[in-house]
Amino acid sequence: MRLFLLSLLLLPLLALSKTEGKTCNQAVNRPCVGLVLGGGGARGGAHIGVLKALQEQQVPVDIVVGTSIGSFVGAMYASGKSADDIQLIFSHANWDSGYKDSLSRSQIPNRRKRQLDNFPIHLDLGFDGHSVRVPQGVLQGQGMKDLIDQLVGTHTTYESFDDLPIPFRAIAADITTGEQVILSDGDLSTALQASMSIPGVVRPIEHQGHLLVDGGIANNLPISVARDMGADIIIAVDIGAAAMDRDELNSSLNILKQLTSFLTHKNVSEQKTSLTDNDVYLHIQLDDIGMLDFDKVATAASEGYHQAKSVFASSETMAALAGQTNTKREEAALATDKLLRLDRIRLVNHSRLGDDYILSRMELREGESYTTEDIHKGVQRLYGQGTIARVRTTISHDKKGNTLNTIVDEKEWGPGYLDFKIALEDNLESQSRYQLGVNYRRTNLSPYGAEWYSTIELGTEKIVTTELYWPMGTSNYFWQLSAGYERDIYSYRENGIGFGEITETEAGLFGALGYNVSDKFDILLGPFFADGELTLPSLLEQTTNLRKIDYQQQGVNLLVDFDNLNHPSFPSRGWKYQLGLTRAQFDIINDTTDTTQVESTLIGAASYKRHSLRAELDFNSTFNDDPLAITGATSLGGFLKLSGNPVDFISGQHTRFTSFVYTYRLADGNYRILNIPLYAGGSLEAGNAWDDREDIDYADLIYSGSVFLGWDSPIGPAYLAWGKSDTGNQSAYLFIGVTF
Repeated sequence: MRLFLLSLLLLPLLALSKTEGKTCNQAVNRPCVGLVLGGGGARGGAHIGVLKALQEQQVPVDIVVGTSIGSFVGAMYASGKSADDIQLIFSHANWDSGYKDSLSRSQIPNRRKRQLDNFPIHLDLGFDGHSVRVPQGVLQGQGMKDLIDQLVGTHTTYESFDDLPIPFRAIAADITTGEQVILSDGDLSTALQASMSIPGVVRPIEHQGHLLVDGGIANNLPISVARDMGADIIIAVDIGAAAMDRDELNSSLNILKQLTSFLTHKNVSEQKTSLTDNDVYLHIQLDDIGMLDFDKVATAASEGYHQAKSVFASSETMAALAGQTNTKREEAALATDKLLRLDRIRLVNHSRLGDDYILSRMELREGESYTTEDIHKGVQRLYGQGTIARVRTTISHDKKGNTLNTIVDEKEWGPGYLDFKIALEDNLESQSRYQLGVNYRRTNLSPYGAEWYSTIELGTEKIVTTELYWPMGTSNYFWQLSAGYERDIYSYRENGIGFGEITETEAGLFGALGYNVSDKFDILLGPFFADGELTLPSLLEQTTNLRKIDYQQQGVNLLVDFDNLNHPSFPSRGWKYQLGLTRAQFDIINDTTDTTQVESTLIGAASYKRHSLRAELDFNSTFNDDPLAITGATSLGGFLKLSGNPVDFISGQHTRFTSFVYTYRLADGNYRILNIPLYAGGSLEAGNAWDDREDIDYADLIYSGSVFLGWDSPIGPAYLAWGKSDTGNQSAYLFIGVTF
């Protein structure tokens, strides 16, 4: 009898559910139910709990409208996934990847690896020769797009989101006007990304003439949109946090959060005024869960479930709707990992790169078949080139077959970019070195990614270089021409006895033909010429009767570089092998010497959970008749190069060195956009140097070890370390930034 009376209360809504032109007009014999999910970051886990409660009571949902994280959860539910499916997806998601655009080091070309390793302060500042320019957001949204594609799945392009199992709308905001924009068709993941793009943090999405950001600033609880779609009954889920009190406003970040909250609170209050007695409003209280606490999704889901059950139990509307839905749910079609034939590739190229270069980087061709993972890896290869802001791909179908739609946006704050370096080394006793540097990279000088790259470094070493890099079409061949000036000071030791410091000044030219075997393997071969001067310390001056020695070199250099380490200083996986072969003629003190030099470095890294082990093997030899044993000499000494001993402790024409470095990740230091972990570790090292090949004896190896704290800081690696050697030497070390 009670349910009969409740049904009578809802009879006036039955006529409304059949209104022509409304999305909900398919619902018959009952009111049309609209589910509205508000924004709130990680607090959106509560939406999953609400969905579980709805499913348990078999409450029908005819349309879904969401803002920000509400659109994300709503889209998955509208696509046919259950609440349990969505919670499983949330629990396995790497949410941090959505707040990072940069790819793993192992995924970018070797040339860019070397640039970033040497100049690790990567602020992504643009410089056009007149002024410094900054991007539209801290993030360009590529990481967020990849994350959404992985979690929601790669759907085909929809003429209308009404074609989903449950009609759906996502709400974004036009940043130029502040007005809401209702996203009702096209690529589902792009709509969700637009709805979730936090202003100032994530680059806005350009869509149908609008510049779109997170919909929360315009309509964080879009009840009006669901009503306009024909919903007779609204179930609105508000996960907004309460305003902070005076005591909580103790930081600039909290003040900024408060200002943002005021915007959303205002539009939510306006939306709530349209609710009637037949509607259901839930404000899920989540006092201990912040917007970025995605590790607490399970807690949020549990809270959402229990609070929804409590509200539903006292709602006459929910009692009348209970038991009216079919438990079997249709799921929207996805482009799966099965091979998909690309009959056409439609490229919208907003960059100065050539279309053929872009498709070559993505390794995609019309008429071939690929999985969605193949397409995803192709996008990453293109993005790793370093000048692309964002790559968007969608798949559409028509009578002519499958089309891959690809939109490529170049960084509009380029085409020139600045990177920086800071290096400080101190043994906390008597020796310190420092280095400050900046590089300028002028990009995309040709349709194939040519660039002009120049550096200036001041400090203990003075370095000025300039280089022109020019790819030869899509052939993987390239040529480069570089010039440089360098002034360096280093200790000269022989048989462990220091003779003072040698100052070397050199200017040179280098040309090369290169081949990119892959992004992790390249080869360069070419001639070089150098003109230099050595200023000797007083002890050597007395021995040679020379204060300064002029020299010239000319020859051919071969460089081979394989590198897929995931980090230059704290690697946990991958390999690196560098081989340098030099054949040169060396003119010094009216004497000409032919020199052959071999430099080889092999590094391998592996990890288990928080433990990592890095092994290194170095082999360096110079074969010549140089009586001074100065030219071509390499040295060992300093932190992780026979720790405990002074820098350049021992040098010679032949050096051998090996080390094992263990690190334990003490703290993740993960701040979503920044990942700055803290490490503890130690090393075992062995090596020596000899002047003559015949003197090489591995029984003479010097053994050293170290312990350290390491920090992967925003300006480069930082170490506080102590080392000891069997020579009796020991030393403390402080490093900040790139090591020398």
